[in-house]
Amino acid sequence: MILLFEYNAYNICNNMQKGDMDMMQITQVMIADEDAAFVQLLRRALAGTDGFSVVHTSQSGDGLMEAIRTARPDILVLDLMLPGINALSILHTLSSLPAEQRPRIFVLSAFSSSDLCAECDRLGVNFFLRKPISVSALVDLIVRYGIIQPAVPPSPGVSHNDLMRHIITLLSDMQFPAHVMGYGYIRDAIAMTLEDPALADSVTKILYPAIAKHYRTTWTSVERDIRNAIDIAWRRCGGVFSGFHFSRRPANREFILTLADRVRYDLRLDLCAEIPSPRRKVSG
Repeated sequence: MILLFEYNAYNICNNMQKGDMDMMQITQVMIADEDAAFVQLLRRALAGTDGFSVVHTSQSGDGLMEAIRTARPDILVLDLMLPGINALSILHTLSSLPAEQRPRIFVLSAFSSSDLCAECDRLGVNFFLRKPISVSALVDLIVRYGIIQPAVPPSPGVSHNDLMRHIITLLSDMQFPAHVMGYGYIRDAIAMTLEDPALADSVTKILYPAIAKHYRTTWTSVERDIRNAIDIAWRRCGGVFSGFHFSRRPANREFILTLADRVRYDLRLDLCAEIPSPRRKVSG
């Protein structure tokens, strides 16, 4: 089961005693991404993080499988568009290894589809993350996954009402003002993204217009009101959303996708699973 992992373990990490940190097993990370600047930033961030060590980096696929066999990392961050190799062939090879020899795999991809998702799921990918993703967000996920290593089955069935209740609880915990229009737009945007993951790549073209049609307004108003609601909550929280690791006020799309990933993990949802929506269907 692929998970887009977002879990409230940040406070657990901060609350660990020094002795616990000293005894923590080092999690070894390998990074393979064609963006050299991104790799360097990620390496530096992980080097400054307790309990983590970067054992190898690469900007191409040349010799990557041999490097994986030699270093035997606990976590592999793999760009699907890595030059010099078909990254799916790496996943095929890794999937044939015994479970104890396979790293946990974070796939990064600028392109996503149900077919690609299903293929990565079949090949044992743990996390499918859409690009662009900030270094701070990726480090947050790696740190949380290194501390909490869940073996959780997907939920047998999550209703639309279950979904909405969980989203409302999250927004309430983040001090979002329920009386402003942007609150309802954010709530629905998160739910719709979970119900149809393809919307993540069409926020402006499809998601905003669909919400605007439902509320009989314009897509520009939806975009503006979502931004305003995030601004208000960000100020109320003093620039810190509890349980999340935003280094700055998140943009609309970043916030919607991060919350969707969090809900997906909290409710143990398979990335490829469909969640029935009783209200509307989105058409492009």
